Amino acid sequence: MFTNDVIEQLQYYVYRLIDPRNGQTFYVGKGKGNRVFAHVEDALKSYDGTSYEDKEEDDVSAKIQQIRDIKNAGLEVIHIIQRYGLTEKEAFEVESALIDAYGELTNIQSGHAADRGVNNAEVLQRELSYEEYEEPDFDYIIIKVNNKVLEERNNDFYETTRSAWKVNLKKIRNYKYCFSVLNGVVREVYAIDEWQEDHRGNSGRYEFVGKLAPEEIRRSFINKRIPEKYRRKGMASPVLYGGK
Repeated sequence: MFTNDVIEQLQYYVYRLIDPRNGQTFYVGKGKGNRVFAHVEDALKSYDGTSYEDKEEDDVSAKIQQIRDIKNAGLEVIHIIQRYGLTEKEAFEVESALIDAYGELTNIQSGHAADRGVNNAEVLQRELSYEEYEEPDFDYIIIKVNNKVLEERNNDFYETTRSAWKVNLKKIRNYKYCFSVLNGVVREVYAIDEWQEDHRGNSGRYEFVGKLAPEEIRRSFINKRIPEKYRRKGMASPVLYGGK
């Protein structure tokens, strides 16, 4: 554990967790204080050596399972501080760059501002050239999907977009349309029929049931960039609320 005087000097930092069995980084995170050590503590505090099953998402259990496998091998997770002395904003950016660089990680979420991450130069030229859409006169939600989850769900935009999110149900029931956004560009628009608990059993997360929006609405927004106010640094949430 870090001592108080070291914590004060570290400020915000970005760290990596490494598997000593193969030298591979399996988790990237940011934090301050003793955050870097919290994953191992949480994974092992009630562990008795039995097999581990988790009802949470696959990549959550993957991280904890890997930590426990390392313990069972009689080894310890290697903790690396990649960069320290950062502001929180700087830590977000460094963390995102590392997540992009390492790729195969057990992180449940992509890094901060993932839509500004690794991309093909030709694709980037095309997508950054799209014009922004004009704010409609109806309320809608923006859900930002990422390539990794999209690939895991067989490039099915509907299934990738509709679940599973932490949302304010009371508020979100008034939003009838959902813009599915990839890399800052609207890829599809769905009409929302209802919200329900996530079918994968993730507590506190919800999914919508819907269908393609009317053609005139889809034509107005598909292949257009979301307005700059939704792309500002700090807009890290994958779910945003739109409308005038």
